[in-house]
Amino acid sequence: MMWSRLPPRFVARMLSGHTVVGLAASVLLYIVCLSGTVMVFHEEFERWEQPGAPEVAPGFEDISPQTVQHVANNALARAKGKPHHFYIMLPIDDMPRMTATTDETTWHADTSGELVGEVHHPWTDFLTSLHYYLTLPAVLGLTLVGILGVLMTALVVSGVLSHPKLFRDAFTFRLRAGPRLRETDTHNRLAVWAMPFHLVVAFTGAALGIATIVAIVFSLTVFDGNVEDFFAPIFGEEVDGSQDAAPLADIPAALNNFRAQHPDLVPWYVSFHDPGTVGQSAEILAQHPGRLVYGDNYYFDANGELTGSTGLATGDIGQQVTASLYTLHFGSFGGLLVKLAYGVLGIMATVVVASGINIWLLKRRQRGRAAPMLERTWRATVWGTPLAMSVVMLLAVLGIGAINGHIAAFWVLLMVLITVAGFTERLSSALLRMATAGVLATTAVVHLFINIEHFHSPAAFGISAGLMLAAAWLARDVPRKSERRASRFEASENRA
Repeated sequence: MMWSRLPPRFVARMLSGHTVVGLAASVLLYIVCLSGTVMVFHEEFERWEQPGAPEVAPGFEDISPQTVQHVANNALARAKGKPHHFYIMLPIDDMPRMTATTDETTWHADTSGELVGEVHHPWTDFLTSLHYYLTLPAVLGLTLVGILGVLMTALVVSGVLSHPKLFRDAFTFRLRAGPRLRETDTHNRLAVWAMPFHLVVAFTGAALGIATIVAIVFSLTVFDGNVEDFFAPIFGEEVDGSQDAAPLADIPAALNNFRAQHPDLVPWYVSFHDPGTVGQSAEILAQHPGRLVYGDNYYFDANGELTGSTGLATGDIGQQVTASLYTLHFGSFGGLLVKLAYGVLGIMATVVVASGINIWLLKRRQRGRAAPMLERTWRATVWGTPLAMSVVMLLAVLGIGAINGHIAAFWVLLMVLITVAGFTERLSSALLRMATAGVLATTAVVHLFINIEHFHSPAAFGISAGLMLAAAWLARDVPRKSERRASRFEASENRA
């Protein structure tokens, strides 16, 4: 193995760089990894937040192309003014619901094409803001998260290069050793076992975020500040035409023509730019089963005749790679089993981040340079983040506050926990875990009682069961483990 023959000096430099990058990115990277793990199940959470919304069989088992036209007519009749963009989401396996979206509002639709209430999922909206943007303004947040993706990629590479015996010791677990060796084995083993996943998630996250910076720079220097022009060769472009009134493009004809010409593809969205005008443009976004691309756009004219596609599934390799980044990053391929695998791998990535800082803190302690305040604040970060997220989830279920209030609640609670931990040892990991378990269990119970009359979505049962299992895991054997870890830290300090 080439790693076993790396020069010691090179290995030492890699380890030093690995430590520096890890320390610099630790808190934000931990939050991004944890929120990303939960974000894998964002579609299930959306269904869980509104379990009574109509569930529609994927494809055209429960609906017809004429039903989709009826949805469009109803939504446009309710729209305030003339919408610039208009979307109808068709039911698919991962999201068996039909919705209609104008510039301001999204509605659920039933199998008859009637609108039956607005889409409302504040917890998922908060989760999206936290993972995509760290709740910052969009451009700044995407840029920061992209930089964290670059740093995570650097951590994976430097971690491999700084441990020549990493693969040879891939199954070494010294569970009865001291805290430092136990944390080191946990860190290294999980890093090795999930290394391909870590690289894929880090690279795709970096690409999705850094693309924003590149687009802004190029748009300012080449495209007169128009970011859309930068992405046009990949995702296509919108063409502004006459705003004179005209009938809406023929949706049933377009869907029938699409099914006849592409029977193996799955229509997902019917989208309009300037609907109901002479200059309207319309397209069908379709999934390509067995492909990593999220889909491809197929254009149709006012009569429903297909006129071409963007080429995301059949164009240049760059287009196809770009269209695959999102699905690779979130595991949006292969159904629930792939999502569950991504969930487990995401937890592993989160543990790797947490254990990396634990190792550094234990090394300081064993060298006689213990930093008790840092240890306590890091512990509060690790266990306070899921607690703060759980509190936001409970607030969302109770209908308390909106997105800005939830963002404020998350950061204020997390900062309070970290600050308090800096001045007292009473805020232990056991206490934070028990608190998180209590909030998760309470959320599941409250959600059940609020939605008891229409608790029929399979995703609602799955998410609620997952919350109860997570609560049970967090609360397991907490007092005994807390005492045992405290005694190990004491012994470690005495040996130092």
